[in-house]
Amino acid sequence: MALPASGQISLSQFRTTFGGSVPDSVSEYYRGGSNVADNAINVNIPQSGVASFSDYYSGAGTQTRNISINMDYNLGFTAFGLTSAQYASNPTGTPGSFSVGANSLAYQPVFRAGTGFITSASIDIQKNEDTGAQSEYVMLYGGTASSSATNIVARWDSGFDGSTGGSRSYSIVWGADGKITSITYTGGNYNVGIISFVTDNTSAANAAGYTWFGFRLKNPPSFSGKVGEVMTGTFYSTSITQPA
Repeated sequence: MALPASGQISLSQFRTTFGGSVPDSVSEYYRGGSNVADNAINVNIPQSGVASFSDYYSGAGTQTRNISINMDYNLGFTAFGLTSAQYASNPTGTPGSFSVGANSLAYQPVFRAGTGFITSASIDIQKNEDTGAQSEYVMLYGGTASSSATNIVARWDSGFDGSTGGSRSYSIVWGADGKITSITYTGGNYNVGIISFVTDNTSAANAAGYTWFGFRLKNPPSFSGKVGEVMTGTFYSTSITQPA
């Protein structure tokens, strides 16, 4: 749990948040020491010298979290993730643990970007032949807090082109503070035009201070015996460091 963003805080709250031992001392809670991780959440906490309690506002410990997401279509309609956008929950069960159909959604557990958390990712957005076109096929949402990562940062749509499918790959980079540095197209396979990058709100997201993000995947509206995954890439990890 994070420390308060304002008002009074105490050394006992530091111990609850970061660990430490009695008797408490501010020197136990320097950033980068044995108790306080050096990351984007704790950037205002000094690494040495004089520290004010206000330097610790919104500071947080860390935990290892599962932020996996996947969406398969046809022949089982399996998904792995969440059925709604949220931070606290882990993805549902094991991969393929909840069944989905046409137009179904899978959400990634919301994650914090920046130093000590996530600073880069590679994704591959793909669409098999003979499956229906889909708007809002892959969405990246963002916000200033774990509870407000509901604003569109990036959107990809998929088309339909008969018996031809294809994919596009992208590199996403976040800065030390957790804001997006770039979303870059890195290449594709087969009919790359079947995937369209239709919305790029990264400049507005950075101006608004978005540092929390999460993907949402959407199944095609129709299938024709084709098996595929909506998005593959970095976000299959079950052990990502995140704020506690």
